Amino acid sequence: MHKLSTSFDTVKNIIDDSHSILLSTHENPDCDGLGSEIAIYYYLKSIGKDCKVINCTEMSSKYKFIDPENIIQVYSPDHDEWLEKIDLAIIFDIGNYTRLRQIHSLIINCKNKVSIDHHLSLKNSFFNHEIIDVDAPATGYIVWDFLNDLNPESINNNFVANALYSAIITDTGSFRYSNTNPKTHLIAASLLEKGVHPNEVYQNIYENRTKSQIRLLARVIDKIEYHCKGELAYVILFESDFQACNSNLSENEGMADFIRSIEGVEVSFVVTQIGIEKYKISFRSRRKYIINDIAEQFSGGGHALASGATVSTRDPENLVSQIISSLKERIKNVN
Repeated sequence: MHKLSTSFDTVKNIIDDSHSILLSTHENPDCDGLGSEIAIYYYLKSIGKDCKVINCTEMSSKYKFIDPENIIQVYSPDHDEWLEKIDLAIIFDIGNYTRLRQIHSLIINCKNKVSIDHHLSLKNSFFNHEIIDVDAPATGYIVWDFLNDLNPESINNNFVANALYSAIITDTGSFRYSNTNPKTHLIAASLLEKGVHPNEVYQNIYENRTKSQIRLLARVIDKIEYHCKGELAYVILFESDFQACNSNLSENEGMADFIRSIEGVEVSFVVTQIGIEKYKISFRSRRKYIINDIAEQFSGGGHALASGATVSTRDPENLVSQIISSLKERIKNVN
């Protein structure tokens, strides 16, 4: 195991000694971060803690099925007074703490800040304590371990089981990614025994595409560029592309995986405009080429085969050229 972990007991003691607790995850939250914070929320509420889930940006509508009681809030200045008095912040699936955006600066002075994650934190991390296992296939997997160790009964809550199953199924690509280990299936089986309906989870996440998302997918297919004898493929999407398809940024999720699925493509990336002079890069690799260090060149990071970064630039075409140059060098060196 490759772990950098504060013990579960230590974190439990910190929780027991805390009164007001924030739960949060990264911007544009995925199902792993969302499911993890939902699961811990219900545990904290069961032991009488003042707790809120506050994220810096809205979640995709397709994930709202895991939050039937609408416990997840999106940050606004109305939260400032409550955030100033918290004595514990637990942050999930974050990697780089700056992905908390405005919430980051609001909790700097919080007495205890805990990261639960399967990504390594930045070296200058502001967390006091970390439960990190980079071999875990999902943060939800670690949260299941944490709750199962502290209070197995807390997982009997159907909202908790549904959230954790959804977290794990998305970050393992429905159990097909190489990070899936035997214990992953044992955890999934235990959650099914709690009453999770896998077909409902799958349909909500993967079989609920909007017409605008299909238009965007058609545009992506039309714009794909290939390099390195077809081993490298990419797309750049501007705000104008989303406007033309009447789609939103959340509907771009999974496009890098789609491009990687093309025969012969070993590495894919999607550069997406997410604001004025601001671009998100999503990298995906089958297995032949490691790409998280490439993401780090652009102040990002992630897993060996799935990474990302956010870059401010006035010249996105030059950004794409830099990415291609780095990936070409990687492909040349491996071959």
